[in-house]
Amino acid sequence: MKSLMKYIGVIKYILILFLLAFIVSLLSSGEISDADIKDVSKQVVKAYGAKGLSAADNRMVKRLYGINANDYEGVTLYVSDSNMKVEELLIVKLKDVSQSEAVEAAIEGRLDKQLESFEGYGVEQSKLLKDHVLDVKGNYVLYVVDKKAKKADKAFQKSL
Repeated sequence: MKSLMKYIGVIKYILILFLLAFIVSLLSSGEISDADIKDVSKQVVKAYGAKGLSAADNRMVKRLYGINANDYEGVTLYVSDSNMKVEELLIVKLKDVSQSEAVEAAIEGRLDKQLESFEGYGVEQSKLLKDHVLDVKGNYVLYVVDKKAKKADKAFQKSL
């Protein structure tokens, strides 16, 4: 019986260590950035050009993504000037990292709708959509659909 109690004690310590390691990994999975969203957006747009894109307002964010921009610390959206193009840039600064799941789900919903819309005839546009960049870094989310999406992502990471 004593050996069983020792065994249970050892298991408790091992489980506690695993729990601590898990908590540390969650906390270190994304550093919280105090960078201003206007500065981040400006650097990303400057780095990759964003030709043919125009800044959109909070109503457009709600219409395209179904999220309320006021629920977040800041939202920047640039959309294509043409309805026949899919180029897009979305940057969201979260108030809390727990909001990232909702933002990612909204982005996936938008992506699915666009893929469905361009399926069959918009081969180039569909390829851009499939090659999108979705990057979550702590309290920031970046979504880019563009030929230069990776360049935008590098600027995004650097700006945080």
